Amino acid sequence: MLGKEAVRAYMKATYMKLPKFHVERMIAGGDFVAAIGEISLLDDKGKYTDYSYCDVWEFREGKMAELKAFVIAKGKKN
Repeated sequence: MLGKEAVRAYMKATYMKLPKFHVERMIAGGDFVAAIGEISLLDDKGKYTDYSYCDVWEFREGKMAELKAFVIAKGKKN
């Protein structure tokens, strides 16, 4: 499975609820865009875990060609 369907399948299998995003900064240059910020994910016990993240997208011919995501856990909230 590739493309949008692969992303949809991953999201459905991974997230019980949609994550909460806060984008702190976006940087663009050439065919690349990077987003830096925080994301909170709900775990199977109903608690959110906060992460710092950086997504780097590469575009070719006006379409997203590649995404690399880096995530670091920050701690748990009640």
